[in-house]
Amino acid sequence: MSHAERVVAINELHPDFDHDQIEKLLRTDAFIQKLVQEYQGTGELLGWAKFVSPEIKQFFRLFRLCTKPDAKTITIRFDHKTAEAALAAPRGPANYLAAIIKRILSTLGIETDLAFNLEFNHTGRTENHPAHIHGALCIPDDRVDEVTKALRSVLAMGFRQRYQNVAVHIETPRSARWWAGYCIKEYDSTAIKLTTERGQKSRPDYVTRELTKQAKAFYEDVAAWLNS
Repeated sequence: MSHAERVVAINELHPDFDHDQIEKLLRTDAFIQKLVQEYQGTGELLGWAKFVSPEIKQFFRLFRLCTKPDAKTITIRFDHKTAEAALAAPRGPANYLAAIIKRILSTLGIETDLAFNLEFNHTGRTENHPAHIHGALCIPDDRVDEVTKALRSVLAMGFRQRYQNVAVHIETPRSARWWAGYCIKEYDSTAIKLTTERGQKSRPDYVTRELTKQAKAFYEDVAAWLNS
């Protein structure tokens, strides 16, 4: 991840006027590469298609999305009506919720990649439904309030807000790596819960196809860097 950040930093510097800064970044990169190679040994990173687990694939998708221009993290806590409809949806709750979110954004004239994970809180309280999502999308700063209100009006109108526990929260990522890890933290437990309750295998994540292609390419770039 830090290698990717250094590549971006170097690309933003001028090779003639920022020579010392570029050299420093390259030295750091070489050191980290050597360190990782020593830890990794002579093997290669696992192949994306067959051997990378679903939650780690989602980590790379979310990380890739959070590094894009206008990237925003998003958390949505649903009201009972929306959550129960999603959990009963034939194609699964993640696909159901994604279709609604994309439709709302489309009515606002916003086209964006989208990735998120569904999970449940463990407070035991029943005032609000425990289902919620953490994810990412890309929208301009000046449209955050508009998108927040639109999403809440459709997905969380019946949600009772308490203190900082708001229904829809959108903000600029503070750390792409941290947020990607946070979003997948309950991947396995949520997948088991959904599969058990629905009586069929159900994934807790959603991602657009194009973003999956970009995440796969990024992962393979990391593999190439390690073996260069």
